[in-house]
Amino acid sequence: MGTLNQTEKPDFKNSILKESTLLYLEDDEIIRKETQSIFEKIFKKVYVGEDGQIGLDIYNSKKNEINIILTDINMPNMDGIRFMAEVRKQDFEIPVLVVTAFNDISQLVKAIKLKVTDYIVKPMQLNTTLKILDRILQDNFNQKLVSKQQNELHIYKEILDLENLVSETDLKGFITYANDIFCEVSGYTKEELIGANHNIVRHPDISPKIYEEVWNTIQNKGTWRGKLKNRAKDGSDYYVRSTIFPILDSDGNIEKYVASRFLITEQEEEKHKLKKYILQQKSNQVKYEKNLQDKFDDTLQIAKLQKDEQVAKFVHDLNEQIKLLRTKHSDDKGRILSLEKKLKDATEKIDELQIGYQGRIEKLHNTAKVAVEEYTKFKKRNIVMSDKLLKSQEAIMTLQGYIDEYRNKIKDLDDLIEAYEKQFGRITVR
Repeated sequence: MGTLNQTEKPDFKNSILKESTLLYLEDDEIIRKETQSIFEKIFKKVYVGEDGQIGLDIYNSKKNEINIILTDINMPNMDGIRFMAEVRKQDFEIPVLVVTAFNDISQLVKAIKLKVTDYIVKPMQLNTTLKILDRILQDNFNQKLVSKQQNELHIYKEILDLENLVSETDLKGFITYANDIFCEVSGYTKEELIGANHNIVRHPDISPKIYEEVWNTIQNKGTWRGKLKNRAKDGSDYYVRSTIFPILDSDGNIEKYVASRFLITEQEEEKHKLKKYILQQKSNQVKYEKNLQDKFDDTLQIAKLQKDEQVAKFVHDLNEQIKLLRTKHSDDKGRILSLEKKLKDATEKIDELQIGYQGRIEKLHNTAKVAVEEYTKFKKRNIVMSDKLLKSQEAIMTLQGYIDEYRNKIKDLDDLIEAYEKQFGRITVR
């Protein structure tokens, strides 16, 4: 393999290497032991082998632990290319780095076909190698994190689609997506909704200032929450508690808007009915008490004029009856207030649950946004590395061409010297 070049003292105390396991294959015992001692201070765990067959046995028994592989190409028993081929039969994603020389062009091409993650040219620079390992593992971690978060986001979206009215619009407010519940509640088909402006369900009772507030909030990359009254296709009303937010691309520009709505029509209708009933009862109570008071005043006046004991007793009984009725109305009022409080508590509880639910969705959305940004950076870096790999291959091939050319010139010079010596005798240098 050559010598190990350690020009700098590596410092990776807080890197992902501390949480990772390395499989390291090297046939040169001196280099292997020297490098292993350093790797073991940096990695969580290091498995070491001197050839591809031993490396494959280690991989087969420890594949659930190993996070990355660093292997030489030229090894006895089983070389690095055959080892990679066997590993790729089981896992085409685990990152593999190879250590190669400038004249290993054909071997490097084979490694590239086996999805080599990167290569290191001999003599191996230890600090550079560790930086490459760290960068690959971090990119791999970010990629898995993005995949995991995208999967979670998909699950949450499915939950939303089952329970909430979900729609997406373009930057001008035209609907680009509507789920089944939105179609069912609004009474419109998907064909009618897709391409229509979202004001298709706008209710005339809602002030234009509300919608102006919504647009100002989301166009400034904020999230709007609130209660809205909408109108279905058949003219019926329905109420929703909405959360509306923008989706941003990797450059922070708004791509589209997403609205998630929780149907609260039943609660709103019950609330309105109860309010109407309470107002009606209060009005009836005032009218009834006024009539009773008028009758009482009239009867009392008659009693004072006639001074009739029987009438006075009747008035007294009537007064007691009024008191009982007032007590009954007071109890009814108490029950109404109690119902009103229960409704208010239930509504607040529903609101809290919905706000909490939407909060989790927003948090996941923000997390996914950050993960996508990291993934975009990873893709850009990957493109740069691919370009560097391609240019390095071209440089290696060019250098190999120069070497072959010089070998031919040396061969021609040898032939010329040999021909000269045959004609004029052996050349001696004094």
